Amino acid sequence: MSRPARLTPMLEQYFDLKRQAEDAILFFRLGDFYEMFYEDAEVAAPVLDLVLTARGKGTEAETPMCGVPYHAAPQYVARLIRAGHKVAICDQVDDGESSKGLAKREITRIVTPGTAIDGMILDRESCLLLSVHGESHATGAAWLDVSTGEFFVTRYEGAIPEGFADDVARFLPREAVLSESMNGEVVRVIEKRRIPISRIDRDNFDSVRAPELLAKHFSTQSLKGFGLEAGDPAVVAAGVALGYAQSRHRKDLDHVRHLRLETPWNDMHLDASTIANLEIFESQDGGLGGATLWKVLNETRTAAGGRLLRRWIVKPRAEHDAIFERHDAVDELVRNQSLLNRISRILAGIADLERLTARITMKSASPRECLTLAGSLRTIGELREETARLEGPMLLRLHHELDELEEVATRIEKTISETAPQSLKEGGVISDGVDPELDELHRLARSSKTALLEIEKSERESTGISSLKVRFNNVFGYYIEVSKANLPKVPDSYVRKQTLANAERYITAELKDLEERILGAEEKSAVIEQRIYDHLLTWISTRAGGILATSAVVAEIDAIASLAMVAIARRWVRPQLSEEVVISISEGRHPVVEALTSERFIPNDTKARLEDNGIQIITGPNMGGKSTYLRQVALIVLLNQIGSFVPAADATLGIFDRIFTRVGASDNLSRGESTFMVEMHETANILNNATSRSLIVLDEVGRGTATFDGLSLAWAIVEHLHDTGKGITLFATHYHELTDLEATRDRVVNFNVSVREWKEQIIFLRKVIPGAADKSYGIQVASLAGVPAGVTGRAREILHMLEDRERAVVSDASEGKIFSPARQMELFRRDDSPLSELRELDPDTLSPMEALNLLHEWKRRTKKVKDGND
Repeated sequence: MSRPARLTPMLEQYFDLKRQAEDAILFFRLGDFYEMFYEDAEVAAPVLDLVLTARGKGTEAETPMCGVPYHAAPQYVARLIRAGHKVAICDQVDDGESSKGLAKREITRIVTPGTAIDGMILDRESCLLLSVHGESHATGAAWLDVSTGEFFVTRYEGAIPEGFADDVARFLPREAVLSESMNGEVVRVIEKRRIPISRIDRDNFDSVRAPELLAKHFSTQSLKGFGLEAGDPAVVAAGVALGYAQSRHRKDLDHVRHLRLETPWNDMHLDASTIANLEIFESQDGGLGGATLWKVLNETRTAAGGRLLRRWIVKPRAEHDAIFERHDAVDELVRNQSLLNRISRILAGIADLERLTARITMKSASPRECLTLAGSLRTIGELREETARLEGPMLLRLHHELDELEEVATRIEKTISETAPQSLKEGGVISDGVDPELDELHRLARSSKTALLEIEKSERESTGISSLKVRFNNVFGYYIEVSKANLPKVPDSYVRKQTLANAERYITAELKDLEERILGAEEKSAVIEQRIYDHLLTWISTRAGGILATSAVVAEIDAIASLAMVAIARRWVRPQLSEEVVISISEGRHPVVEALTSERFIPNDTKARLEDNGIQIITGPNMGGKSTYLRQVALIVLLNQIGSFVPAADATLGIFDRIFTRVGASDNLSRGESTFMVEMHETANILNNATSRSLIVLDEVGRGTATFDGLSLAWAIVEHLHDTGKGITLFATHYHELTDLEATRDRVVNFNVSVREWKEQIIFLRKVIPGAADKSYGIQVASLAGVPAGVTGRAREILHMLEDRERAVVSDASEGKIFSPARQMELFRRDDSPLSELRELDPDTLSPMEALNLLHEWKRRTKKVKDGND
C-alpha cells in the first residue's frame, strides 16, 4: 500500500494498524463509522456498493476513503467475506486520549472465510479451516470449525497424500492455511475446489512448537490421549490451525475442547469421483442444492442436525449393528407418524446450540442470543417429554441422554430482561432484582426522566412558550430548545449554548444538575451491567460441555427424524441386511430423479450376487436409461449404509466397503491430462483398490480413445475384475462385443435397456431386462435430437454398407479365408479404378505418348491391388 510522505497523526495510527492487518481489509473505527482508506477503500467500495470519496481531494494528501455505519458492519463484513476477502476489525479500546490526542485503537479480530463465527457470514453447514503439513514419509491435515468447536485430524502416507482429495470433497473446507513454500498435489487439489488459500511463514509449521501449543490449550502433558504423537505431521497441522484461528480472534478458543483422529474404521469409503458422479452434493451442471441426494434427504429442522446428516452421508457405516440400529430408529418413527410430526415441530424451535455455545464461550454472544439459548433449552424439555414415548434401543438411549439443563435456562432468564436489546451497550439488559445497586440506578434513571418531563411542563407554564422542548444530544447533553418567534419570552436565567437557523438552544442550572445525575447513573449502570453480563457468560461457559452434549443428541434425533420423514413422503422401504455380497432390489427407483420429475418413474429390479452374476454387462441406446440405472443402484446401496430406507418395493443388501464409479468424461488441463488419461487414472484406482466387498460402477469405459483400443481395454478390465474376484460390477457399454464374455466367464451376465421400434423410430421403455441389445439405435436417437433428415438418411446408407462388409468378414472367416484390409469397401473414397477412368476417356484427345503413360499407370495400380490381395 502506497504511503504519502506526510501523514496526520490519525493516518500514522492507521498505517501502523494496517501493517498488523496483513492482507485483510482494515475496518478503522472513527466515531459511528468504520472507515476504509487507500487501496482498501478502492477494493471494498465496488463490492459494497459504496461511493468512493476522498479526504483532501485535489491535494497531495488526497486520501481515498469509504465507510459503513458501525451498527451495520456485520452485513458489510459478510459481503466482503463472501467475495473472497478478509476483514480486520479495528475498534477504539478506550475513550482516553494518547499524547497525540488520539483514541487508542486495536485490531480486535480478523474475519476470514474459515474462522468466521458471525451468523450473517455462516450458513447452516460446517465452516472448516484446513491446515496441511507434509513431510517425506507422511502428510497430515487438520480440520477446525471455530464456529462449533469441532476439531479433527487426518493422516496420509507419503509426501503425495493419497485420499486427501477425497477428504476435501467430503468436508469442503472454507479456507486452507499452507506454508509459503508448499506446492504440488495438495495445492492443486485445493485450488481445483476454489478454496481460498492463506500462506503463512513456514516457521509456524514447527514440530516442537505445535504439540506444545496443543498440550497447553487442552491442559494435557502430551497428545497420546488423542491417539497422536508429537512427531506426527497431523499434530503440526493441528497446531497451525489452532494458532491461526486464535491469532485471528485475538483470544483463546476455550470452546474447542476435543481433538480426534479421523479413521476409516467401520465406514464405507467414498472417493471424490464417486461423490461427484453420484451427484451427492452438487449436480453435474455445477449447481449446488439442485438435483442432488442431499436436497432430497435433508429434511432436518436444526442446523446441528443438518451438519450431522451431511457427515452420515459422506461417511456411511460399514458395520452391521450400527446400520441396523439406525434402520430400527427410522422404522419406529415411520410407524409413529403423529409422534414424528410433534417431534419435528419441537425440533424447529431449537436454535444452533453449538454455535451459540461457541459465541458465549468467546464472549461474543449478544443478550438476545443468551435468551435464545434459554428458550431452546426449555424446548428441549418438551422434546424429552415426547421422546419418552419411544421404545427402540437407539431412540430410548437418546431420550435418556437429553439434558434440558434447567439451571442454565433459569439463570439466564433471571439475569437477562425479557425486553433486553440486541446490544449490551444499549442498556437495560439486566433484570430487576439481580443487583441492588443497579436497581437503585435504574430507579434514579427512571425518576430522572420523569423529572425531565416535569421540567419541560414547568418551563412551558412559566415562560408561556407552549412549543418549548427539552432535548438531548451527545454534544451538549440536555438542553431547552426555543423557536425564533418565541425568543422575546426567554428568561434571563437561560444560558445560550447554540444558535440554529430557526431556533436557539439553552441550558439551566436545574437542567444541568439533573443531567449529571442521569448520565452518572447511566455510566454506573453500564459498568455494573457489563460486569454481571461477563460473569453470566463465564458461568454458562463452565456448562458448555453439557450444552454441546445435548446439542449432539438433538442433532442425532433430528437426523433420524429427517430420514423418517423422507421415507414416508417418498414411499421408501426398510432394506434387509445380508452378510453376503449381494444386491437384491425389487422395483428400485432413482431417489433424486424420481423426486424431481413430474413423470412416473419406471422402476427396475436388480439381482446381483458376487459368486453367481457379480459382473453385469448392460447395453442399450443412449437416452435409454443406462446411466440412471447405474447411479440408482449405487445410491440405494449408499442410502442403506447411511441408515436410511431406500426407494424400492423390497431390498436385501450386503454391506459394502467402497463404492467406485467411473462415469462421464472430463479433461484435467491444469495437470496436462486428457479425457482418456483421467479415465485411466480413475480406472486404475478401481482395479488396484477394489475388494470383493466393493460396488463398482463403470459407464462407457474406453470410449476416450480409438475404438479398437477402447474395446480391448474394456474387455481386459472385465476379465481382470472377474478373475481377481473383485466386487459386484455394473458395466454399461456400447461395445456390444463385450457381451461375448458371458460365454467364457461364468460370473458375467448380459442385460440391456429395452426399447421398441416403430417406423424407424424408437420408444424408450427404460426397463432393464436379461440379454444383450441387438443394436445401438444411434441413428434413431440422433433423429430424436433434431439431426437433419439428410444426415440421418445418409448415415443409414453407410450403416447398411458397414453391416454388409461385416457379414462378408464373417462369411470369409467361416470359410477359413483371411480377410485383408485391402478388400474392405472404401466407403468415402471416389471410384478411381482404371475401368471408371476408361469409361470417361476420349481417345481422340490423347497423344500417343499420353496414351502410353496412362496404360503404364493402370498396369502399376492394378499390380498394386493384386499384390495387396495376395
